[in-house]
Amino acid sequence: MVDQPRVRRRLTTPGTGPALPTVADGVAYLGDADGHVCAIDIVTGGLLWQSRHELRHGDGSAARSSVAALPAVSADLVLAEAGEQVFAHDRRTGQVRWSIPEISSHHATIVGGAVVVLHDLAAVAAYELSTGAKRWSSLEAVGGVDSHYGFGLLAAFAAVADGRLFLTEGFEGNHTHGGLHAFDVDSGALLWGFHETFVGCEHPGCEGDQLDVAPYHPVYARGLVWVVRDRWCDGDGTAALTLVGFDPQTGDEQVTLEEPAEMGLGGCFGAAPVFGTESIYCTSGDAVHAFEPGSGRLRWSRRFPAPVVATPLLAGQTLHLATEGGQVHAVDAATGEPRWDLALDEPTSWLPTVLGEYDEVPSPLSLTDGVLYAVTDEAVLALG
Repeated sequence: MVDQPRVRRRLTTPGTGPALPTVADGVAYLGDADGHVCAIDIVTGGLLWQSRHELRHGDGSAARSSVAALPAVSADLVLAEAGEQVFAHDRRTGQVRWSIPEISSHHATIVGGAVVVLHDLAAVAAYELSTGAKRWSSLEAVGGVDSHYGFGLLAAFAAVADGRLFLTEGFEGNHTHGGLHAFDVDSGALLWGFHETFVGCEHPGCEGDQLDVAPYHPVYARGLVWVVRDRWCDGDGTAALTLVGFDPQTGDEQVTLEEPAEMGLGGCFGAAPVFGTESIYCTSGDAVHAFEPGSGRLRWSRRFPAPVVATPLLAGQTLHLATEGGQVHAVDAATGEPRWDLALDEPTSWLPTVLGEYDEVPSPLSLTDGVLYAVTDEAVLALG
């Protein structure tokens, strides 16, 4: 085991409840639960600028103004979600240049000269990065699509590749049962997609197995779009999880990797996968597993003292992950052997599950230029 990292810098905001930062060119851009958006020098910890959002409802009462994690950063702008509304701040001064008027706008992603956001659960839309002018909305683009009954989009960042946006859905009983959709970046047109689907089943009395995409963000890797999918047989009440890779151009299924039978349902695929050069990494419960990409053969497994929180981060040959209770771990990506373990001397509220059907467990970790950032209840810690 190599030496564990130390806390290089403790970054704090003027308010309470800091969020995970986006770090670019030596500056951390982050917000907090009191509506502040800040730029902080990661070397000195000095506050370069701050802007505060104090939003109000139409009747004048205070609205939720907390700033979400991981703002989108361009050469000139910092796009932060505050109180379910996206604001574009001047990256040098913090001044608000423009905002998206639609409420419930979230998870901004910069794609070329546009910023793509989700609107509530029902739509994805694109705006000019320089001015905030709307380019398109999927509410308009899918109006004439046959058999389309709307979205229940997962509140997560889109995967972007080959001029396409890929989004998954949440899972709510009697409403949204999971799906995967591909949109054209330039027009918002729905290129392909599906909600829950049904396939034939060999069990007596079963009218067909139900296929649902699990509520984890999609991953683009190895030329395919990957999701975790559940197959439910109503005939015998059994279920199985698989990792499935789809052709990004057509939506055709290309690769299916099954969970090892000895691990039981949900024993491997409990979050979105992470792809390395030689392995696919998946977590479930208190364990992380490495699989051979072609065959799906299990290479190694590593258990931890507490449940893993969100999807791990891979940097070179090191896999970084957080566990409930404020522990940060690093394991060798090739062997699964521990590299270091660190118990943060800070209060944390990291949880391995979420209550909302359209939410994904947020990661408490980010990684930039070899520095690992961990968000606690009181500060962001730069580890290295």
